[in-house]
Amino acid sequence: MKKFFILFLVPFFFSCTSLQQDVNIERVSYSDEVLSFEARMAVIDADSFLPAADEEASSRKSLAIEEFVFDVEAALSDNSIQKSARARLCALLGKALLIQGKTGRASSMYEKSISEYKGDTQAVVLAHRLGVLGFQNVEEKAGEVAEKDILLLESALDFFSSKKYGQSVAKFDEAFLTLDEYYSSAYKKVRDLSWSLRAVDSTSEAADLLSLPEITVSQMLSIAKSKSGFLYSLAGGKRMDNREFYYKVLTSGLLDSVSSESSGVDSESLVSKTLSARFLWNLYNAKKKSDDGRKYSEKLKKSPVPDVPFDSPDFDAVLGCVENEFMSLEDGRNFRGEKNVSGVDFGSYVEKVENSR
Repeated sequence: MKKFFILFLVPFFFSCTSLQQDVNIERVSYSDEVLSFEARMAVIDADSFLPAADEEASSRKSLAIEEFVFDVEAALSDNSIQKSARARLCALLGKALLIQGKTGRASSMYEKSISEYKGDTQAVVLAHRLGVLGFQNVEEKAGEVAEKDILLLESALDFFSSKKYGQSVAKFDEAFLTLDEYYSSAYKKVRDLSWSLRAVDSTSEAADLLSLPEITVSQMLSIAKSKSGFLYSLAGGKRMDNREFYYKVLTSGLLDSVSSESSGVDSESLVSKTLSARFLWNLYNAKKKSDDGRKYSEKLKKSPVPDVPFDSPDFDAVLGCVENEFMSLEDGRNFRGEKNVSGVDFGSYVEKVENSR
């Protein structure tokens, strides 16, 4: 395994007697090696706040953490590493170990970090997650670190975890103004999920469904009902369990293809982009009381989207959703309709249909 030789520049040192003893709050410039570890940790940490789509994705997450731990431990074996860099790496390693559930080892890394260099921002974040300093709001420590934007990010994650999504979005956006790009890139999915959940009752079923990486037809309908006045009216304003509402929608034809004979889907089937398009296109036309469901197949001779055949049962639905910007082409050309849809993505599609005219 390659050894990592970590060099960094330490600017002017000073201490502040109003803070805890020997706390340094100057900004430290780290080498590319240290920053590469920080960028990797940002991705790992952000992923830990999001559910894995399947077992394969979960395995990839676990492997990424294991490789990170191995590489950081190898880097720390180099005794020439300066104190502030060692403190940073110990704190990052502690965060990874905590994600793995190894609380004891994570605590040990925190102690090693502060013994090397007090005032490292990542050590403050680790202390917050371990609960060792007894503070609830991590921003209380902003006066003791130079990188206050990292504490803003941690505050955003706290709000996300406590389902205070509106406050989470505000903190993410504030932090992203000054954080390095790799942070905003890594945490964008968490921020976007917060945005999608901001107007949803955090105690409702829909809030939990929107966070799922894949959804079933029954879950799709629950999300849609939480956002659509038309579907609320379809239920007659009555409380229906998921099974009852599924059959109500099924018999209404909202799950039927408009391009050719193809009707219904099982309530426990996973929702693909194509199936989403079918339902959304039917919902859109039902809301408008429009009979334009087949307007594309009636006017066109061939498909303008390479991976959506003209004879596809959902040809009209896909083109309708793309033209009206409810959904998009993956690469500007292809729809990739076989991809499964996450709860948050489907929620955004329904909002666009609901806000359409």
